[in-house]
Amino acid sequence: MREKVKHFFFSKLVQASSWLLAGGVAGGILGYVFQIIMGRMLSVAEYGALSSIMAIYAIMSTPFQTIFMIVSRRVSVLKSQKNIDSIAKLFFVLNYKVAGISFILILFFWFLPFIKKYLLIENSSQFYLLIGILISTTFFSINKAYLQGLQYFKWLSASGVLSNLFKTIIAIIFVYFGFGVSGALGGVFISTLITLVLTYFILHPTLNKNSTSSPSTTSFLFKSASLAVLFANIAFATMTQIDMVLVKYFFSEQDAGLYAAASILGKAAMYLPGGVTMALFPMVAENHAKGTSSSNLMFQAVNITALLSLIGALFYYFFADYIILFLYGADYKDASIILKYFGFAILPMSLIMVAEYFLIAMGRVLFAYLFILVAPLQAIAIYYYHDTLLNVVTVLFVSGAVLVLVGYGLLWGEFKTWKKK
Repeated sequence: MREKVKHFFFSKLVQASSWLLAGGVAGGILGYVFQIIMGRMLSVAEYGALSSIMAIYAIMSTPFQTIFMIVSRRVSVLKSQKNIDSIAKLFFVLNYKVAGISFILILFFWFLPFIKKYLLIENSSQFYLLIGILISTTFFSINKAYLQGLQYFKWLSASGVLSNLFKTIIAIIFVYFGFGVSGALGGVFISTLITLVLTYFILHPTLNKNSTSSPSTTSFLFKSASLAVLFANIAFATMTQIDMVLVKYFFSEQDAGLYAAASILGKAAMYLPGGVTMALFPMVAENHAKGTSSSNLMFQAVNITALLSLIGALFYYFFADYIILFLYGADYKDASIILKYFGFAILPMSLIMVAEYFLIAMGRVLFAYLFILVAPLQAIAIYYYHDTLLNVVTVLFVSGAVLVLVGYGLLWGEFKTWKKK
């Protein structure tokens, strides 16, 4: 028994997760410092508008998350093959293609400015800052994918901390000088650019290779499995972010601001174990390429995630009043009743995130189809069942619980099949 406990706490996954968890916690704290300071410096209505734009960003940036996951898996495989030449070549091919796509995207939004109305963004500067953030995030996603795929976990952890630190400092300066929501978005944009440059210099020694092979293909990004991953990520982001967009649409600006404060804090219960999934992904991908089972990694990741998320949910349940008053002030006191239950509502999505990363690392897309099915049902449920803000929270929990029951049921069936082989 002692040996099993020792093996668990000193396993490669736990050690890697510790670095990413430490960075995730530090980066998360800084991220929430940013949110809290913005909540205090902006009015409740402005804070609701900022949170809605960031929710739109989270949904629109899902293709970049797909690139991140697929590229990370590809780099992990090349690393297992010790094919450094192809790793370097692939990096530059990806960046050239992303630059071309970004140019087309800029032209598209420049000549079709009416799109901002459909996104519920009234201010033009905020709309174009959103586009700038999306494009810079694309390039940054490639760098992060390489840090993860090469298992540079310390640098991957540090990049998240630095990004949130720069974002907070720059946004405070801009908002202080009266730029409001645009100033907050400007902080996000500039911090992404800074971290993009820093991570490139970290990767440069590995990328500075004189490739003699033919250009590394990026066709793997467009295979049917990759498209399924894309749809899965869009659906996952929609399920975890569309609530904020719909709340802004259906409720008053005051209520939207209160919900934003609660949801920003509540969703930490989902992202708290993010370091586990970040460490899990490249390890599973590398094991899969070598033909080695990763079932033990999966069980470890689920246990760690469930424990961390449950602790976060219980913390919110018992101390919601104190947390809201301390962090946001008396203007947001009514948000405490929402926060009290939000940690439990979002907990199922933490477990789903682990399973999704595990399967995608193996090249499987089981959850893609479940997300595509449940995500629109969740949006429809919120549309018809939004009498109170707590009703919205209830819909989040029910949709997540359905995914856990069905998804893990199917995964367990597949796991038993794997054991027989």
